[in-house]
Amino acid sequence: MQFGDTAQRASARAELNEWASRSREHQAYLQKLEAADRALDRNLSGLQMRYVRASDVAAKPEPVRAIPWRRSLQTSLLALAVAASALWAINPALSRQEVSSEIGQQRTVYLDDGSEVLLNTNTAGRFVNRLRSREWTLESGEALFSVTHSPWRPFRVSAGTTDIRDLGTRFSVHRLDDDRVSVAVLEGSVEVTRAGNPASVRLDASQALKVDGDTITRVDPSSFDDLVSWKDQRFQFNGTPLSEVVRDLQRYRSKPIVLADPRAGEPRITGSFSSADPDRLLDMLPHVAPVVVSRRQDGTVVIASRR
Repeated sequence: MQFGDTAQRASARAELNEWASRSREHQAYLQKLEAADRALDRNLSGLQMRYVRASDVAAKPEPVRAIPWRRSLQTSLLALAVAASALWAINPALSRQEVSSEIGQQRTVYLDDGSEVLLNTNTAGRFVNRLRSREWTLESGEALFSVTHSPWRPFRVSAGTTDIRDLGTRFSVHRLDDDRVSVAVLEGSVEVTRAGNPASVRLDASQALKVDGDTITRVDPSSFDDLVSWKDQRFQFNGTPLSEVVRDLQRYRSKPIVLADPRAGEPRITGSFSSADPDRLLDMLPHVAPVVVSRRQDGTVVIASRR
């Protein structure tokens, strides 16, 4: 089937060829579409020939007799409707992407649906762009999503046993493990659900929550910036236990950070620090908390309580 004038068709073909050149999946999908288009053309050509032949015959008053070309047209349209319904129900994948960032790296990636994702340090995810849905799996780490609006193709994020459905445009998800996830909404809104629990929690702009097992806790507005400051390459702590600070710092270092004793993780840290140089914050710790920081030759940092 063809639409538009010659220039419009040439422009559309150029755009399709450019899109198909991006991946083998795109090429395979375009080939399937072209095969379906050729089949549709053949069916339409046959219908047109039948229509012409039927029109050439003088009409006779036979009200109870079905007209062959009309019956064929109805049958073909029904077949097309069934095929379209089946395709919609199957919800085939149009394209797939796998992306990741290195330790200490922030990386912006652009998805095939036009959405933009900012990956924080040591983050990995998979995206499947489907006919009637868009699905992102956050395998590890943290990401900020700026979603292209498409009401008939919802954008969902899966982080372990937590699912987030985008109702707006911009939100951050941090997966610590399968059962611990934090979600913060910068613009628009999202719905958050847990596996096995159909009830959802709605978050609007400047709202956040933390998931820990079966418990969902809304984050106090005063701590909202703590969850999203990473996008500006900042650590934001507000009375945060040093054990949690160390956990965040570890995501930016390839060498381990060790708490030598339980007391070393108890002091609470408040302040804003650059995430571009996590070792600088480690060096500052003895000045803001009762701890001693030492370094081993292999790059390991040891934090011990001051005696």
